[in-house]
Amino acid sequence: MTAPVTLYALNASPNTMKVRAALAYKKIPYQRIDVDPGRREEVVKLSGQPLTPILKHGDSVVYDSYGIMRYLDANWRQAPALYSADRATMKAIESWELFARTDVGPAISTMFGQIREANPDAAKIRGANELMNRGAAKIEETLSATEWLVGGTPTAADFTLAMPLYYGAVAAVGPEATPVAGLFGKHLKIENAPRTIAWIRRVMEWHR
Repeated sequence: MTAPVTLYALNASPNTMKVRAALAYKKIPYQRIDVDPGRREEVVKLSGQPLTPILKHGDSVVYDSYGIMRYLDANWRQAPALYSADRATMKAIESWELFARTDVGPAISTMFGQIREANPDAAKIRGANELMNRGAAKIEETLSATEWLVGGTPTAADFTLAMPLYYGAVAAVGPEATPVAGLFGKHLKIENAPRTIAWIRRVMEWHR
């Protein structure tokens, strides 16, 4: 594909992080434009909605990280695949994607809601930790028999789940000195999941 690729990115967002990692995994060169979270006029003008990430590829504009991941696989087929032509494997990947939305994502959303609070809500933080650790426990069990969540190579399942879970392992992985990393590092912690922490490290190697 010769058309230029541009990613409009909100750097702290796990959804942006997973797309950046997927682009690196598939070795797709791109330009990154960092979006000011308080000024999204360009994002709306480009895509008709305010959320990131957004991928612009030539004249094509794709938003929603799940849609972007599928677009990458459909248009760069010679690169390592994020999904699969095998129906059962594809269903397994999609099951993990749903798990990310329903079981892990709410914990991250809760924590992002506490960033501007002078006194973070202890009950909400406790609930976020419970959700995060239940998710990590399922992944820990899965990784007892395999290096990746589905099959023998990384897939969209790994990128989709490792990025939000990174925030629960941020102290161990080594966070950047940002308000987001500081809040997560202080209040959110994955416990008793060494295989999960190691897996997060492996996936994060593609986060550029």
